[in-house]
Amino acid sequence: MRGALLDRDGVLLLLDEEALYQKALELAVHGAGLERSLAVLARGMRTLEEAVRGLKVRTLEEEEALWHRLVEEAAQELRLPKERLLPWRYYRFMKRAPGAEALLKALKARGLKIGVLSNTLPSLRESLAYHGLDAYVDGFFASTALGVAKPHPEAFLLALRALDLNPEETLYLDDDPENVEAARRLGLRAEVYVIKAPGVRPR
Repeated sequence: MRGALLDRDGVLLLLDEEALYQKALELAVHGAGLERSLAVLARGMRTLEEAVRGLKVRTLEEEEALWHRLVEEAAQELRLPKERLLPWRYYRFMKRAPGAEALLKALKARGLKIGVLSNTLPSLRESLAYHGLDAYVDGFFASTALGVAKPHPEAFLLALRALDLNPEETLYLDDDPENVEAARRLGLRAEVYVIKAPGVRPR
């Protein structure tokens, strides 16, 4: 085995609902109200998810423009200066998954090339850098930047070509069984990744 491809969400990062709630509380203190703040933040996250599903944002520049538009809309609705919202990219509402760094270290210690293939915005590298995991990764493959999303075979093949890996020599880990099955059909050594409780090794 020469390489490993990993999903990001559900393997390396998880949604941090507490961070989302705390940000809503912070905004509520400034007069927006908790219910409205939560609704605005949730709507923004849904808009980003729709952009990912539709492959509508292909570059970091396009993502930046979308983010500024969302911030402008949210700031107006919450009656807050946009500077209070601008730094809060979606990945600040995520957290490291338990065992994520240990997993990356173990794969790297085996001398494997590591790629992250995720159905997400072009800022995949930035999201992992924010959480201190990017240094372990050799290739970052966001569906929006590739122009094709998992479980389409071309998403896997584009990542493999970029890493100069063959399917049969590549481990693939994902929390979504549909993506795992698609990878297996291509010949990757694919497994469904399940995060266990802290202190218990994931399988």
